[in-house]
Amino acid sequence: MLSAYRLVAPIVHRLPFPPGVLAESLAGRRGAAARWDAWAAEHSGDGPLIWAHAASVGEQQVLEPVLHRLLRARPDVRIVQTHTSPSVLPTACPAAVRHRDYLPWDEPGAIATTLDALAPALLLFGRGDLWPELVSSTAARGIPVAVAGATVRAGSARLRTPARLALRDAYRHVRWLGAATSANAERWSRLGVPAEDITVTGDPRHDRILERIADLGPAGAVRAWAGGAPVFVAGSIEPDDDSVLAFALARLASATPELRTVLVPHVAVETRIEWIRRGLAKHGVAAGLWRGPANGPLPVAPVVIAATRGVLADLYLGADIAYVGGGFRRGRLHAVAEPAAVGLPVIVGPRWQAAIDAEPMVTSGGAMPLAGRDAGTHLARIVSRLAPDADERTRRGMAARAVLTDGAAEATARAVLSLVGR
Repeated sequence: MLSAYRLVAPIVHRLPFPPGVLAESLAGRRGAAARWDAWAAEHSGDGPLIWAHAASVGEQQVLEPVLHRLLRARPDVRIVQTHTSPSVLPTACPAAVRHRDYLPWDEPGAIATTLDALAPALLLFGRGDLWPELVSSTAARGIPVAVAGATVRAGSARLRTPARLALRDAYRHVRWLGAATSANAERWSRLGVPAEDITVTGDPRHDRILERIADLGPAGAVRAWAGGAPVFVAGSIEPDDDSVLAFALARLASATPELRTVLVPHVAVETRIEWIRRGLAKHGVAAGLWRGPANGPLPVAPVVIAATRGVLADLYLGADIAYVGGGFRRGRLHAVAEPAAVGLPVIVGPRWQAAIDAEPMVTSGGAMPLAGRDAGTHLARIVSRLAPDADERTRRGMAARAVLTDGAAEATARAVLSLVGR
C-alpha cells in the first residue's frame, strides 16, 4: 500500500488547487525540508530531540501541555513542531518549542532529508494526523512513534475498509498511543495500532484549558457593559450559524429585552463582520462593533460583534450563557470545553455528535443541542429560559465542567519520556 501512496502523493502535492487553505498549506510545505535542514545545521545540541506534529490549532492545543511537562521533567530535551494548516501561523508558538515550521511534503526524499537533519529521538503526533511516509520512514530508522490525545470520529472515512487497509501498515508502527476515550481506543485498535500499545489517558487539552490563567480585562469589560444584565456569548460562529442567531436575537429582543449578547466570529475579517451585520439587520437587529479591550469599552447596544482574536476564552468568563458555533455541519463544532471550563451552560447546533467533548456534556445536561428544524425558535426558547434562572445556569454549567478532567498531559509525558529513555 505504501508503494501506491508514493506514486499518488507527488501528483496530489503538485496539483493546481484554487486559492484557499489547501493551496496555502501545500505552498507552505514546499521547501520545508530544506528549511528544516538549514535550521538544524545552525541549532545542534546534545539533548534528545522530540519532533512534535500538530496539524492545526486544535492539535497544537493538545500537545502544548504535554510538551511543557516534557521540558520541565527533562530540561535537556529539544522540541520542534511541524504543522500543515496555515491557521497555526497567527498563534503563539508553545513556549517549550524551539522552532516551528510546515511539515515537508510526505514524500521519501523530503522526509529523509528532514529526518537526517533533525535526527529525532521520538516523533509525537497530536490527535492523529499520521502521514504514511513520515510514520513508515521514522519507524524504519528505529525511532519510536507516539500519539497524544488520539481521536477518530465514529463515522470517519478512515474506518471504512479501503482506507483502513491502506493505512494499517503505517498505524501498526505506533509504539504508544494515548486515547482520549475508551471508544477512541477501540477505533484506533481497529485501524491497526496494536491494542497493547494503547492507553486511555483522556484529552491533554483539558489540562491546558483548566490550567489557563485568564485575562480578566475582556471579561471585566463585558460585565461593565452589561451592568448586571445576563450576558449571552456566541463564540466561534460560522456562516451556518448566522441566520439562526439572527432569528433568535430578534425574538429575544422582546422576550428578554435586558439580555446582552456578544457575537464572536470564528474568522474576524472585515467581510465576515459585515456579513454578520447585514444578516442581523434583515431581522431588525442592530449591532455595535467592538475591536477589543485596547480600543475602549463595548458600545452601547444590546448586541455587539467582537471583531477581535484570541479573547474568546476570556469573554466566556464574563458570560452567563454560551453558544458554540460550527454545529450545523458535521465535524465542524468548535471547542465546547472553553465555556465549560468556566462553568457555563453550553448551547450547540444539531450536528454535535462528532465533537469529543460534546457527547458527555449533552448526556449530563451541561450542553443543549438545538433541534434541526426551527433552530432559531429553539435557541430563543433556551436562552429566554436560562437568562433569568441562575440556579439552572449553575446546575447545567457545573455539569458541563464536570466532563473536563485533568491528568492526561502528565500521563502522556511520562509515556513519551519512557520511549525517549530507551
